[in-house]
Amino acid sequence: MTEDLLHFIWKFKLLRPVSLCTTVNLPLKIIHPGTHNTDAGPDFSNGRIVLGDTEWAGNIEIHKHSSQWELHNHHKDKAYNNVILHIVYEHDKEVFNSMGQPIPTMELKHFIEPGILYKYENLYKNKQEIPCGTLFSQCTDIVKEPWLERMLIERLERKTTLIKELFEFTGHNWDETFYLLLCRNFGFKVNAEPFLQLGRQMPLHTLLKHAGNLQQVEALLFGQSGLLEGEFTDLYTKQLQKEFAFLRHKYQLAPMQNKQWKFLRMRPGNFPTVRIAQMAAFIQNYQHTFSKITEARTVKEVKILFGVSASAFWKTHYTLNEESILQEKKLGDSSVENILINTVCPILFFYGKERKEESLCEKAIEWYRQLKPESNNITKKYEDLSFKSLHAAHSQSLIQLHDSYCSIKKCLQCGIGTYILK
Repeated sequence: MTEDLLHFIWKFKLLRPVSLCTTVNLPLKIIHPGTHNTDAGPDFSNGRIVLGDTEWAGNIEIHKHSSQWELHNHHKDKAYNNVILHIVYEHDKEVFNSMGQPIPTMELKHFIEPGILYKYENLYKNKQEIPCGTLFSQCTDIVKEPWLERMLIERLERKTTLIKELFEFTGHNWDETFYLLLCRNFGFKVNAEPFLQLGRQMPLHTLLKHAGNLQQVEALLFGQSGLLEGEFTDLYTKQLQKEFAFLRHKYQLAPMQNKQWKFLRMRPGNFPTVRIAQMAAFIQNYQHTFSKITEARTVKEVKILFGVSASAFWKTHYTLNEESILQEKKLGDSSVENILINTVCPILFFYGKERKEESLCEKAIEWYRQLKPESNNITKKYEDLSFKSLHAAHSQSLIQLHDSYCSIKKCLQCGIGTYILK
């Protein structure tokens, strides 16, 4: 038995259809359970009850045992003088407010609907990663869809925490913020942090000074990444080294350590060298890209902005010092969709919030519905429960649902869990 469950039962009035009473047999009737308070102070505010023949309005406090009232020092706290009802699972002590007045108490264990406790026990003893898995299919789309939409907003809010940090770091420069977020995305999961560090140390405005010369852009990015350190035999790589030596002195640069970059157990197309080369090609074509994104009407318009290929050198290379078979290193459709899901839509949502333009926030959400759903370990778990993602809005929602509710068993705070328990 947890206080969260007691809150849940009281909030939704999941009680047996019998006459209620206090511990001193005073008849009790619930008019309104009050508003759940998750901050400091009593658990529910503005509740309305009838005790005997008198209607009361005020706060309601909930504990597992009555004695916790004093344990939490509520008997000394004037903020609890307006408590009109103390709800406990087990009554083991009479309690009083700071003025010495007794607090009416209701012992809940006599009135709880037995089925609720049974379902709750099953959920919390369930060792599956998705506790309600066996009951998930009982939840209708009318219940699921609004909750999944809320999960999408929660996920976007979570992502905007990082965007806000980057926005502050750039001095509220939207292009630089977008660039940093894009750098992080280009690193995908494995090299996200070193790529973000590269973006911080090699700002967009410096790169744009050399946008007319792709070799110089590559020299700046590869040189600053630390990946140009060492001896090379290829003529083009030596040219990059020579170019960077000049630019390093010009801008007083201190390169990263190349050991931060990870190549192990990666497909060659995802090597950080290839991604940096693709980023360089993107920078070369950067012409008010962020503005174009905010003004775009469709996902198709945005995808065109990322249709870049690495320079000619990379057609026969995956790394700076080893030739490979001929293959164009173009950003693939799945990579572009990943960028839209994890960079474009979140920053557009944040941009809309900062500028108080709701239409931009709505556009970001609509674009999620136009993008293909992600397929990963999390979405596959829900697919096994007969929930197939139709678009990226679904897959992003399921990731949030899994990480913030299912995996930590916050069933009582989940719209789907609440529906199943009720």
